[in-house]
Amino acid sequence: MITPSPLHTPNRRNLVILRAGDGSLHRGWIAEPNRDFDLFISYYGKQADMHRADADYYEQRPGPKWSCIADLLSEHPELLNQYDAFWFPDDDLAATTETLNRMFGLFHGFALALAQPALTRDSYHSWDVLLQRPEHILRFTSFVEVMAPLFEKSALKACLHTFGQSRSGWGLDWVWPHLAGRGRKDAIAVLDATPVKHTRPLGGDLYRNNPEMDPRSDEARILQEYDLGAARWTQKYLLHGIVTTCKPSLWERVLLALRQLNAKRRQRRYQARTRSAT
Repeated sequence: MITPSPLHTPNRRNLVILRAGDGSLHRGWIAEPNRDFDLFISYYGKQADMHRADADYYEQRPGPKWSCIADLLSEHPELLNQYDAFWFPDDDLAATTETLNRMFGLFHGFALALAQPALTRDSYHSWDVLLQRPEHILRFTSFVEVMAPLFEKSALKACLHTFGQSRSGWGLDWVWPHLAGRGRKDAIAVLDATPVKHTRPLGGDLYRNNPEMDPRSDEARILQEYDLGAARWTQKYLLHGIVTTCKPSLWERVLLALRQLNAKRRQRRYQARTRSAT
C-alpha cells in the first residue's frame, strides 16, 4: 500500500499519474483550489524528493514512461479499484486546474472509455487531427495519442498489459482503441472543450535519457503482434460523431421572445393583485 501525503483529500474519483522530470509543468494543474483529481508523481530525475510536496502520492523511479507506469500499477493494484478514471499525461503539458476538472467531468458525463484533451492550435504535435476544433465540445474517434490518454477503470484494466510492451510507447496508441472501445463508436473521444498546450518539441527527455531506445522497432513489433498494420495509416482519420454547440434558429428565438413578453405581462398582473390584496 502507498501512503498518501498529508495534503491528500479522500474520495476523489480521478487519478493523474505523472512521470515527471525536473522541468515538469504540473504545478499549473494544481494551482487552483477544489481540484477533482489526485496527483501521483513518479519522478524520473536524480534530485532527492523533487516535486514531493506537490503530490498526493510520490515515488522516484528511473526509466521510460509506459513500462514504469506498468510497474507502478503492478506494485499498487489497489489504485485500480480506488479510482474511476486515470490520466497519464506527459510532463510538458500546460493546463489549468479548471480545464482538468472539466476534462474529467466531460469524460464521466459522456461515459467514455478512452479519451484525450485536444491540443491547443499552437502546440507541438504529431497529428493535426488532435489539435483543438474550438467549435466542438468533443469528437468521437478511434484514436488517442500516448501523450495524454485518459482511461476509464475497466478500459485501463483491458489495456494495462500493453504498457510494458513498448519501451518508447510507440504503437500503443493504435492498440488501445481496439481493446478499450469494445465496438462502441461513442466510447473514444478527443475533448475539444478542454484543450491543453504541448509546450516542447516531441521526444525530449525520453530519448535523451534512453539513447538505446528504438521507437520505430517498438511500433513495428506492436503493429505486427496485434495485426494493425493497416490501422496505422487510417485509424486516426476515423470520425464517428461530433458533439457541438449551435445557435438557436430564428423561429426559436422569436418564439422565446414572445414567451418572455407574455411572462412579463403575467408578472405585472401578479404584482398588481398582490398590491391590491395588501
